[in-house]
Amino acid sequence: MTINLNDKTFFYEEISRSVAEQIIHLASKGIDMFLEYEVWEYDIDIEENEYEKPIIKWVYNVARVPPKVFERSGREYDLTATAGYDECGELSIYINLILKKGAWIKKVEIDYAELVGVIAHEIHHITQNDKDILHASYEGSDDNEDIHYLLEPAEIEAFHIGFRAQCAISGEDMETAILSYLAYRELNNKQLDEVVSAWSNVIFA
Repeated sequence: MTINLNDKTFFYEEISRSVAEQIIHLASKGIDMFLEYEVWEYDIDIEENEYEKPIIKWVYNVARVPPKVFERSGREYDLTATAGYDECGELSIYINLILKKGAWIKKVEIDYAELVGVIAHEIHHITQNDKDILHASYEGSDDNEDIHYLLEPAEIEAFHIGFRAQCAISGEDMETAILSYLAYRELNNKQLDEVVSAWSNVIFA
């Protein structure tokens, strides 16, 4: 399958949807940990291995935190994720479903569009492996550490792809989705405008 990052409809849809659907099924069954592999079908080489086609490992895990963690956001759950090489040298994506202690996994209604967006974000990081952009740092003058992370070149690309995916499924506009995500970060209006502009207006080389 062809990767065209400047196509506004592209977001690694096939693999992102596949993983998201499996995670939602796992959660509905009360399963709190799972590991699986997906075949990489896209036309960008990501790594060499002994298989005919590259594969990506993904790991789903449920973590529980004190209820006060959710007091500010009022959310039922949260999602965190990382991507890169694991301790065995396998390209991997880790998706963490964060719940309040005592919450019943089966009753959590995971937003499918949000989950697909999180996965697409991390898949894009996989394609950045071994590229200069992955090691490029924030170039601005703001001393806010959140801004340093949110405006790293690699993160700008990945957040754009993630929200492109989320909005393609939910139907919401990208600015609204981004502002909702940023609502609980300590950013002033100028910083919010800078992040929204950077994430919304990406031109891929």
